Amino acid sequence: FAEDGYADSVPLDRALRPEVLIAYTMNGEPLTVSHGFPARLIVPGLYGIKNVKWLSRIELVDHDFQGYWQTRGWNDLAVMQIWGHIDPPRDGETLPPGPALAAGVASAGDRDIARVEVSLDDGQTWADAVLEPALNPPFTWVRWAFPFEAVEGKHTMRIRVTDGTGVVMPKEERSPLPDGATGWPARRFRVKA
Repeated sequence: FAEDGYADSVPLDRALRPEVLIAYTMNGEPLTVSHGFPARLIVPGLYGIKNVKWLSRIELVDHDFQGYWQTRGWNDLAVMQIWGHIDPPRDGETLPPGPALAAGVASAGDRDIARVEVSLDDGQTWADAVLEPALNPPFTWVRWAFPFEAVEGKHTMRIRVTDGTGVVMPKEERSPLPDGATGWPARRFRVKA
């Protein structure tokens, strides 16, 4: 329960995991109000709706308590989807022919990232991106880079991400409601001299 009246629930087996925290400081200082003072629940791998800010009370119950967002149709488990995005190139950008670099980040909540693949032909063929080691695996975002040779023409770049358990992000594009957004991100760009 939060001081502002917000409430949500986490299954007991998830709440008892060693990585779950009740944070009351950040960088050695008390939490600010915007970060959740006096305390904030941190449950890695679950969407923010489960990470209650302004924590005032914790109650153990023998049923599935439906919080604010669940009563409005959102998934009760709130497990983060595998996701990634492409930073460069920008959508609609025109690149010169020659060496180019695509890059971005990927995450799967608390399931790490095993692989990011890049397609320059709208998913017909794939090649592995280079992954930078995560700062705090399996919880942190992973940066990836993909050097390629930009050849003249119009291109649709896509990425697909595989989490640390071997699951590949769904190709199907779905809106965030009710389980979190899915789909292989795309960038359309042009190469012209």
